Amino acid sequence: MRTRYELTVHLVTRSPLHSGGVDVPVDRSRSGSDREAEPRCFARDGHGNPVITGRSVKGALRAACERLAGDRIGGLGLLWGNQDRAAALTFHAIELDKTAVLTDPAGTEGDEGRSPLARRTGIAVDRYWGTAGDTALFAHEYVPAGRSLTLTITAQAGTSDGVSPVGGGAPQQGASPEQVEQLFGLILGLFKAGRVGFGGRRNAGWGRVELDGDEAWLLTRSELGSREGLLTWLAGGQNITERIRPADCSGDERARISIGWDSPSGILVAEPREKKANEPAEEADREPADGEPSSNETEPTRPLRCGPGKNDPLVLPGSSVRGALRSRASRIARTVLAARDMLGDQHDWSETGVHDQLANDPVLVRDLFGSTEHRGALTVLDTLATGHVSGRRITHNAGDRWTGGAAEGALYSEEVHDVDWNSIDLELDPGMLPEEADLNRRRAAWCLLGLTLAELAAGTLPLGSRGTRGLGQVRVTRIRVEGGTGIVGEPWDLHDEGSEPLPEQILARLRQVQIEPNPAAGDDGWTGWSSYLVEGEDA
Repeated sequence: MRTRYELTVHLVTRSPLHSGGVDVPVDRSRSGSDREAEPRCFARDGHGNPVITGRSVKGALRAACERLAGDRIGGLGLLWGNQDRAAALTFHAIELDKTAVLTDPAGTEGDEGRSPLARRTGIAVDRYWGTAGDTALFAHEYVPAGRSLTLTITAQAGTSDGVSPVGGGAPQQGASPEQVEQLFGLILGLFKAGRVGFGGRRNAGWGRVELDGDEAWLLTRSELGSREGLLTWLAGGQNITERIRPADCSGDERARISIGWDSPSGILVAEPREKKANEPAEEADREPADGEPSSNETEPTRPLRCGPGKNDPLVLPGSSVRGALRSRASRIARTVLAARDMLGDQHDWSETGVHDQLANDPVLVRDLFGSTEHRGALTVLDTLATGHVSGRRITHNAGDRWTGGAAEGALYSEEVHDVDWNSIDLELDPGMLPEEADLNRRRAAWCLLGLTLAELAAGTLPLGSRGTRGLGQVRVTRIRVEGGTGIVGEPWDLHDEGSEPLPEQILARLRQVQIEPNPAAGDDGWTGWSSYLVEGEDA
């Protein structure tokens, strides 16, 4: 007897979401100045409509179940299928509501060559020169936060009597109805706990989804072994929603860091200018520089917003904050290694490309922020501005290096908003560290992150762009750390109004972390967290 289930789950995006499709090959035959960035497009169906494919959904849910649910899976793992048996579950593609996710619901893919999906552009910063790295411009199509998604999962329990598998042998026992319903409860629990993300750019906080309300699912069942059962199936099935409840998946070892802050100078992450007709792409994408000729009527550089709407809140992207933290963590680690003359061929990065710089970061930096081999343990979410404040326009004119006066035709401007910001939220997931990373190495990675946060609290680490022009100053007022007891210790709740400066409070907490020296470091005087900057078989 076969029993067919259909689970419908209503979700809402908590952050931007990008589920990649077929990327357009980059024309690398052009020189750097003539090369254009090819956006990473959203996956699309046969009609060209953006979708989140069923394969992508299944992979995300299966990974979450296997990594986070642990022993609770038990025999449920067979429901996902393997090389010897088909899966009991079918995940249907999530079709995106055009009116909810597209920048222009009336537009089409062919309108002036533009995709109707919103795009976000980013760069990687050269660690040596502090400028945008060559060949490090990227753009992604995305679904903004706050958009509704509908996920449908169907499943079949039981097996047809007397039917043998292809190739002979005894009939295989299918999944039982109890197993299917138990797995559905586990999936709902993972969604409720915020433990599932779709698509890419997960370390930048993208792809987060949650249940859209307390009763955001519908489960139906149909018995397919009788005429009445088939009619019930065709009529939509029997509603048995009350039979499943979300499993408790709240417990985990992630450390959550919340940073209260403000910016005395203002934050600017520039929104790329739209390309005008007959204007070269590089002219539209690049930002004006000191001494660059421009018209008297300048078009100001405007700040980035979290969505395609003109009134959407300003955003400080998680990727921007994460890049700044990685750059400073790399500087701290390389300074320690340089003091012991252990940088070798990587001592001078002046001629090293940004991609090679990232690949050759010290091991603890790669543990935290990832590499081409693993994703990295640190996630930084987008930070949104609160309230709406009109922007102020800052106009600049480059000086003439010969006369000392204002250079003719070198006027440019920026639009800066003085707003309050939500806290900067980070998550450190020790489960995403390499398998060979023991507890001491995990604590060492936490100490390196803590030193980076101390520099942020000291006001020496600007965020956003135009840092050399006075923007991007950060004043940290509070740091809270919850969870991650195994590596962090007791929760943190540090204020700038304490008896000691906030950076000193952070350093005092880090000194309490107990770390055994790294055996791979040998007897060369390495102690504490810095000994795990030495790579070796025992590291």
